[in-house]
Amino acid sequence: MPLQTDGTVTENRRIKSLYFALGIYCPSIADRIKPGQFVMLKVSDDNSPLLRRPFSVYKSYPEAHPEKRKRGHLFILYKEVGKGTRKMTSLRKGQKVDLIGPLGNGFTPPPLPSSASSILIGGGMGIVSLYPLVEAFDTGGLFVFIGGKAEDDVMCVEDFRKFSSDIFIATEDGSLGFQGTVVDLFLSQKKRFKGEGKYYLYACGPVAMLKAVAGVVEIKKFVSQASLEARMGCGFGACWGCVVKTNHPKTPYQRVCENGPVFPLENIAWE
Repeated sequence: MPLQTDGTVTENRRIKSLYFALGIYCPSIADRIKPGQFVMLKVSDDNSPLLRRPFSVYKSYPEAHPEKRKRGHLFILYKEVGKGTRKMTSLRKGQKVDLIGPLGNGFTPPPLPSSASSILIGGGMGIVSLYPLVEAFDTGGLFVFIGGKAEDDVMCVEDFRKFSSDIFIATEDGSLGFQGTVVDLFLSQKKRFKGEGKYYLYACGPVAMLKAVAGVVEIKKFVSQASLEARMGCGFGACWGCVVKTNHPKTPYQRVCENGPVFPLENIAWE
């Protein structure tokens, strides 16, 4: 069951452009969260905005972590895009914040022991929810595809480089790396995955990006999971504000917050 609890801000710094990193000491959630899960954050002390905001957890360290300075901490990366996130930029070290989490169903790792390679495809802020995978999963090769509209929208590259040298970057304006979408970039490298074995593919980003990924991966070769981005009212299934259409015969409409945010890629009815 998720918890509603207070956390303490440990840092809130601008990374670049409109992107910020928010550190929160909240051991009760940091101890329990799994890759792909999220938290609902109350972004201000008043009722403006009224609703909480959902955020994927970028990094999380349990109280038993060997590095003392990291114990009980979790980190959120966010972009200043509206009233709520604008208020978040004013959060200061030592300030209390109200959190609900962990929420949702996270990613399923490859079965262990496994020598299978994993492929991560992240568009924009979608790459944030994929990073916990590399810290939690022990697999064979790791291939990371990161996309953004421009260089300022490309996130987390140096953190991923600690785990793999196979990092591929795309920007739609060509300001960094491959010019085109991250799906175009994946297709340009797809010959790397022609072997006999299966690959585990994890994707997160805008719906159009995920639909494009679904259109180019073979179900038999890629065991694929997608983390969906959605507007949410409550974060735990009560409001039905984040419904997505699936291919499930009995319950075709499912809630991203409750049944997801991670779904098998082929289970979503891409329309």
